[in-house]
Amino acid sequence: MAIMTSKEAAILCDGRLIGDPSAEIRSFVTDSRKATPGCMFVALKGENTDGNKYLESAIDNGACCVLAEREPERGTAIVTDDALKALQTMAKRFLDTRRPRVYAVTGSVGKTTTKEFIYSVINKGFVTQKTAGNYNSIIGLPLTVLEVKEGCEALVLEMGMSGFHEIEVMSEIAKPDVAVITNIGTSHMQILGSQENILKAKLEITSGMKPGSTLVLNGDDRLLWQKRGELKENYNVLYYAYINEDADYRITHPEFRGGCLSFDLKRPDGSTVYGITAPTVGMHNVYNAAAAYICGSVSGMSDALIKEGIAAFENTGMRQKVYKKGDYTIVCDCYNAAPESMKASLSALMTLVRECSGRTHALLGEMLELGESSAAMHRDVGMTAFDMGLNYLYTYGEAAKEYAVGAMIEGMKDENMVCFDDGTPFEDVAAKILEKCRPNDVILFKASRAVGLERAVEAFEKLIEESNK
Repeated sequence: MAIMTSKEAAILCDGRLIGDPSAEIRSFVTDSRKATPGCMFVALKGENTDGNKYLESAIDNGACCVLAEREPERGTAIVTDDALKALQTMAKRFLDTRRPRVYAVTGSVGKTTTKEFIYSVINKGFVTQKTAGNYNSIIGLPLTVLEVKEGCEALVLEMGMSGFHEIEVMSEIAKPDVAVITNIGTSHMQILGSQENILKAKLEITSGMKPGSTLVLNGDDRLLWQKRGELKENYNVLYYAYINEDADYRITHPEFRGGCLSFDLKRPDGSTVYGITAPTVGMHNVYNAAAAYICGSVSGMSDALIKEGIAAFENTGMRQKVYKKGDYTIVCDCYNAAPESMKASLSALMTLVRECSGRTHALLGEMLELGESSAAMHRDVGMTAFDMGLNYLYTYGEAAKEYAVGAMIEGMKDENMVCFDDGTPFEDVAAKILEKCRPNDVILFKASRAVGLERAVEAFEKLIEESNK
């Protein structure tokens, strides 16, 4: 089914149409190699390439229309001075024609998991779509928006960033009715320079929000809490917290059993929702689920339906996947890493091991984009790992060796640490870890996505399979 015609697309983005005005656009791509019949190829300029060089190639692969900054030699095209801005304008105006209720999520860590919790809840009450994969950028978000189907009642969007004004652009496209900020951490410190600047960038999520729209914030985050007076002048601000007694929603009695978390939530009116349960672990996920509960509540959903949605939560990709392999429990969390998420994953590891009476192992790769504070932040994670009771620490890469320095400062013994150099074959890494493992042990694999630590997980699983033959 066509999303729009080329003529409609040209009107939406203020572009100049060349060719067939009735060409039916059914999907959008930004890679000419992925062009298929019925798609629009959006020619974007990047650091290493320029999509405008591949217009004819996209058309040859079946693209029914291209959005570009030059005229192609053949085929249908919408020509504009700036293809990215045209894409964003098209998405903004297209969403206005659909107008689902929009939920937007950002934060230094936990935004993808929180997005999945919110989707799991809202989807129980409304026809809902969400950001797919990592389409959370100034390119990915408009592409997500352009896939919104007729009849969609709710749209859950994730907003990431690498600098100022990116979330601002996305918010002005999406015009969130409900926005969530999970926390203000240290990711992107290298680019933005301070947590105060990170806070400023995250608060750009309000740029497209109408006065009175709902803003859901972590009340245990110092920087977000300090903004409450200013923000409450324009928005319906609701804070959730475990520690902060003044927050609107209070998390109480968090428990972790059988690979699941449960908690109660005290509401602003003083009543309590009991027994909220999700199939995951870690205190950070209690916060994420609480944010999702509030999103459901402000949308008019019943407690029973919200609890059903949280119980149906499913994590995505390589984010804290917990599973058994042979005699061991593996925690694969190889999608992203920052000091806050490292500590959260280590805490979840310690929770899991209590149920299997084994020992704990953690293979930690480096955290990226931390700037001048990188070494100190790596050491701090290592100190925290030892203080939590981690039994064995393995590091991968030069920067990651600072984890071991921190653990050693706190008192971890040399024989309980192994530092692998960059480029060490993951088969060798996996073999060394397995050598130190005993049945019922729990092993965490955690690093920034660029490290590729999932290959160590694959090698580890293969060794287990071979040893069980």
